[in-house]
Amino acid sequence: MPDYLCRIPFSRSFWAAVGFVFLISLEGCRPKGSISSNPSAPKESYLYTKKQVESRRYLSTINLPVEISLSEVERQINANLTDLIYEDMSYEDQDDMMVRVWKRGTIVVTPGASVNNESSLNLKVPLKIWIRARYSLLGLSTERELDFALDVRLSTRFSIAPNWEAHTTTKLEGYDWVTKPVLKLGPVSIPVAGIVGKALDSKKSTLEKGVDDAVAKNVEIKKYVVQAWNAALQPYQVSEQYRTWLKITPVAIQMAPFRTVGKTIQSTIGFQTYTETAFGDKPVVNAVNQVPDLKLGAAPSNEFKIGLVSELSHAEAERMVADTVVGQKFNYGKYAVEVTSIKLYGDANTLAIRAGLKGSLDGYIYFKGVPYYDPVTKSVTLKDLDYDLDTRSFLVKTANWVLQSKLRKSLQSALTFPVGEPIDEAKKQLQALLTNRQITKGVTLSGKIDSITPDQVYLTPGSIYAVVFAKGKVNLHVDGL
Repeated sequence: MPDYLCRIPFSRSFWAAVGFVFLISLEGCRPKGSISSNPSAPKESYLYTKKQVESRRYLSTINLPVEISLSEVERQINANLTDLIYEDMSYEDQDDMMVRVWKRGTIVVTPGASVNNESSLNLKVPLKIWIRARYSLLGLSTERELDFALDVRLSTRFSIAPNWEAHTTTKLEGYDWVTKPVLKLGPVSIPVAGIVGKALDSKKSTLEKGVDDAVAKNVEIKKYVVQAWNAALQPYQVSEQYRTWLKITPVAIQMAPFRTVGKTIQSTIGFQTYTETAFGDKPVVNAVNQVPDLKLGAAPSNEFKIGLVSELSHAEAERMVADTVVGQKFNYGKYAVEVTSIKLYGDANTLAIRAGLKGSLDGYIYFKGVPYYDPVTKSVTLKDLDYDLDTRSFLVKTANWVLQSKLRKSLQSALTFPVGEPIDEAKKQLQALLTNRQITKGVTLSGKIDSITPDQVYLTPGSIYAVVFAKGKVNLHVDGL
């Protein structure tokens, strides 16, 4: 026996051999080619809460058409300019005249010219006038009476002041004699139309003011606007099933100048409002007695916009993805993995996906993508889905074949969540709400949803929210306005 063998103690050589055999047996028990996967997980974080998404507000306009018939203007003016329009029975105002002016017939109102995008009205006022004039002749004071008739031509522009008072700006354009005034001195008749015309011109402002005062006194706008404002404040139930409410909060009022259209004068009052979707019980609102001052300017926008919300919980989304991919096996050459679990969570504005694997790769790998709403498929899906950077770095070093497998594409296909049904139902309910709906007595809401456009997808703790804009036009109609 060689000397070097004799120098090794029996016990040491025996246990070394046993240890070597044990290590070989352990290696034989591990799956061939299996690698443990433990890359760093993306940090869970969210930019929005459930409350922030559900309480988002959008600026919209609800229009209140204002249409006043010229026949109504005519009726109001005739009702308030009674038979005796003006009377001055004193000489003390140093004009040496007493004057009485009667309305001789019906005042007629017709459309006038448009100046600087503001329309005017023409008024024809038939008058009968009596004048007693005092004058001196050859040092003697004497009086004479005149009776005559004429049609006065006026133009007026109609407007509403910021405090909601109706105003007209009336101008005397001229007059047409029906019977001219004649002064009789015994058998002699002296035409005095020129003198009387000058006297009438001196009373011009009085006549103009009389028309303006009659309109301001009898045309009331504000009470109808307050009524419309309070009607707009009322929450409207969009969906009983989802306990969803449309809440409108008016913040300002805008109005375009009046214009004449046919036998009417028209304008549009635009309520600038915030629209939001409320969930749960009907929101409580308080009626108002005052409204903001009117802002005069260009025609208000006619765009109405509200966000329609569809919610998908993380748990439900995970179940939908798991039903598709958990249990699937992916082969690449001699390697194979099986998906064992799926978990979804937010990483700021991206959706993180943790996929559990077993087989040639054991453990977890992570994907990230940006969720968005696809209006064609009416679903939430992911764009730019790819391996998280730490996962990619790990796989490049240890299991590059995974990057070339169909795992990512399969996940991309599975990460599609249909949300069109609740959005379509909300749109249907909203359109029904806007179809000639009587809010209160004398106030009707009408409108049409023209389009649905995507807003964005919001990730919150526990849920994925898809929000789309329903855009259209909404009008309020108030009886009497």
